[in-house]
Amino acid sequence: MSHSIEELETRLEQLNDSRQETTEKVDVLNDLARSYSTDHPRLALDTSVEAYELARKLGYKEGLAVSLGNTGFSYYLLSDHEKALHRLLESISLCEETGDRKHMAQALDILAAVQQSLGNYGQAFSTSLRALKIHREVGDRHSEGWVLNGLGGAYNDIGDYDRAVEHHEKSLRVFEDLHNKVGIARALNGLGTVHQSLGNHQKAQEYHRRSLKLFREMRNKLGEARALNDLGLIHQELGEYEEALRCHEKALQLRDQVGNKQAKSTSLINLGKLFIEKRDIDKAFDALHRALTIAMEIKAKPRVYQANLALSEAHALNGDFSEALEHYKIYQQIKEEVAGDEANARLRNLQINFEVDSSKRDAEISRLKNVELKQKNEQLEKLLVELRETQAQLIQTEKMAALGILVAGVVHEINNPVGAINSAADVTRRCIASLDQVLRSATSLDDIRNSKQRKSALETLESVGRITQDAINRISKIVRSLKSFSRLDEAEFQEADLHEGLDSTLTLLEHDFGERIKVVREFGSVPRVPCNPGEMNQVFMNLLTNASQAIDGKGTIKIRTYEDKSRVHIEISDTGVGIPKVHMERLFDPTISKRGVRVKAGLGLFTSYNILKKHKGDIKVDSKVGRGTVFTLILPTGAQTGAGAADRVIH
Repeated sequence: MSHSIEELETRLEQLNDSRQETTEKVDVLNDLARSYSTDHPRLALDTSVEAYELARKLGYKEGLAVSLGNTGFSYYLLSDHEKALHRLLESISLCEETGDRKHMAQALDILAAVQQSLGNYGQAFSTSLRALKIHREVGDRHSEGWVLNGLGGAYNDIGDYDRAVEHHEKSLRVFEDLHNKVGIARALNGLGTVHQSLGNHQKAQEYHRRSLKLFREMRNKLGEARALNDLGLIHQELGEYEEALRCHEKALQLRDQVGNKQAKSTSLINLGKLFIEKRDIDKAFDALHRALTIAMEIKAKPRVYQANLALSEAHALNGDFSEALEHYKIYQQIKEEVAGDEANARLRNLQINFEVDSSKRDAEISRLKNVELKQKNEQLEKLLVELRETQAQLIQTEKMAALGILVAGVVHEINNPVGAINSAADVTRRCIASLDQVLRSATSLDDIRNSKQRKSALETLESVGRITQDAINRISKIVRSLKSFSRLDEAEFQEADLHEGLDSTLTLLEHDFGERIKVVREFGSVPRVPCNPGEMNQVFMNLLTNASQAIDGKGTIKIRTYEDKSRVHIEISDTGVGIPKVHMERLFDPTISKRGVRVKAGLGLFTSYNILKKHKGDIKVDSKVGRGTVFTLILPTGAQTGAGAADRVIH
């Protein structure tokens, strides 16, 4: 804001004393509403409504559009998303009518935040990018900084950490240029959150503490609560429960004072998870049920499924596996509605507990011949069938989500040769026009033969032909690789060339690797292997992606294949950060998906292990922190494939 709250309030008093109802008063009210919004959203809402009524009375469309945008922002901060959407769409429509692109972009910023809170990530990205374009066109750097910050948060949510860091750092530079302390604090907080997601706890704490200091200096309660919340999560991950509890409770208190229901539900969910880790189940239930009530009231789907997931874990720890499954099914259903679900450890743990409980009940039935217990066991078996069906849906959903991300990268990669072909077509048209001019102006064959213009045009056409052929070959290679890789649903085993599968997977990852990752192939002479090619491609994709993510900056991934004692070995090594010993024993357990860079893969390593198990193969891991990791896949060359046991050898 160009004026302080005190200056704006003084000017408003002067206008009220003069009893003048002018457009200036509407503008002052709108500026005040935006200034109040961060710490006093309810007061901001009342001020926005007053501005709206006066603007409507005066027929002042520009002021009307701004007041609607401010009203939408206040409703967003108060977690009334339905009213926020309605007011923001009205504001955008009025701005389009009046040609006020600056305030339209600001309304789009808030609309993107609402869409993200509701779990509509695709819409949020599209809206943010539209707003960013307008901010840059009109030169509104202040708003540009906020959009970049919002995009950084969105990229972090979907796990694209490189882009998240890039956008937060751009946001920080903009706010530092503008000397905007609130923006600087939010950008620092965003960078801390990304490093937190990557498991870089020390660096994350540094950013969050700097952010917290700035927010407290400005007495910005929402910002202070955000920084405390994130610091609490880090303390929680490090097992520092008392410090985590202090941070979460203070964040909840501040959010309750401000009246931001969505942020309040987030604090309650984090408290619930903390109480679960402390095994204080009663307090966990209390916090999580309060969070779920708020999340359902404000229709914030991400918070609804997060609360249900935590409640599922709490019920499982309490021994109530039926309730745990019900909450997990709700979590799964809502998360699929939001973004397509990711598989996780809760499914496997619940299934194990149900199977254990089922066997106990069977033993009791055999001993007591109790009909009532037998009926309960049958009911439990029915639940297990539903659980296995859910598991199959989870794995298929993960495959489709991975393929969607992959296709997006392939589309980007194809754009380059397509652009080259378009440019070549344009040059070809100009060469043809040049040749036509030579033919029209020539009076004899000698004129044509000796024409420098003809020679130049023909040489250019020859060069363009080579460029076009190279582009076509590149597209053909990508399409062949995608076709080879995407055989995820093949169920039959067949003799397959593993080198072909590795090459097709590497081709599809070229865009992500770029110049940052050097790939070294040391392919030996190995026979074709009986396997499901699509499933093996899925294993290659998981391990190569993990290897890339483990490398900080530039590095090398080496793939070596060889045959030894009728078994094919595939070594995939990287020069990344390595895996700490504390994580090695549970490396293939999906419950570790939130720990560290390499072991955050969720179902990826768990699925890879089970695919090797299905192929009667082995998987070995050797890792040294700071030096890198080697995964070795071992597959039989001639034995019949089927159910078998994979050895997990960890060094």
